[in-house]
Amino acid sequence: MAQAVPKARRGLSLVCALSVAAIPSAQVHAAPAQPQAAKASPSTTTPASPTTGAADPSLNGETIARASLAIDTNGAGPAGPVIHERLDEVGNRQLRRAEVLPGRGPRDPWIRIIVRAVPGEEPGYVIASGLYVGSDPVGDSVHETECRLCTEGEAVERGTSEIERLVPFIRDFAQAEREARLKAAAPPPELPKPEPPPPPKGLGGRGKAGVALLAVGGVGFVVGLGLAIKQPRPDPDMPLYSISTRPAGVATLSIGLAAAITGAVLLALDRKAAQRRVSWLPSVGRGAAGLSLAGSF
Repeated sequence: MAQAVPKARRGLSLVCALSVAAIPSAQVHAAPAQPQAAKASPSTTTPASPTTGAADPSLNGETIARASLAIDTNGAGPAGPVIHERLDEVGNRQLRRAEVLPGRGPRDPWIRIIVRAVPGEEPGYVIASGLYVGSDPVGDSVHETECRLCTEGEAVERGTSEIERLVPFIRDFAQAEREARLKAAAPPPELPKPEPPPPPKGLGGRGKAGVALLAVGGVGFVVGLGLAIKQPRPDPDMPLYSISTRPAGVATLSIGLAAAITGAVLLALDRKAAQRRVSWLPSVGRGAAGLSLAGSF
């Protein structure tokens, strides 16, 4: 009995150790670890999205010249592929040296270089060049030169010279595009503030008529009032009758009062019209033009 107990304990310990060792193994097979996402290479730069709110550097005092290079050597004969490859390499290097970036879209210009062999048995090439936007040439940039007895290397040199000749056209086009964008982005000019016209000097027609009626009405009012308050007196020819000026005074008083009121109204209307100053001023804005009415009432 003394030896049976240790054997049983050793067996129990072995079973427990096997169970503990089996548990992690079962977990690994049941739930394998997920692969980690691939890390971006530190040398890889994510291109900036064109839809971001970054300001256009061309609007901040910097003119960016862009142009693409298109070379056509289909008519240059057997040496066409060699001329094309060499001219493409040297031409793009020349543009980078002149700080001309590659074009990004149809709005940017492109350089067209055409190299074709001189017809006949005499060796040589004709190099045509020009700067285009779409299918339209830019200014007087289109040019053609003939190089007789030229080798392939000399034809490449002539083509490179034509590319260098077109660089000022590219810069002028970029500057014109920048100025157009600046003009489009500029706020519309402020409209001139309307200035009311000066008030008319003196009285108008109605004012003058009002003053005249006031004067006549005042005289009539005074005369009529005097006649209306005058006491009646006996008629010397017919003592039983009396002479009274009250009816004539009342009539004159009424006419004078009406004339004075009419004159006052006309004078008030004339002064009100003088204070109501109205003027038509031209109104000019971006994409619109017209007239604006200004005044005080």
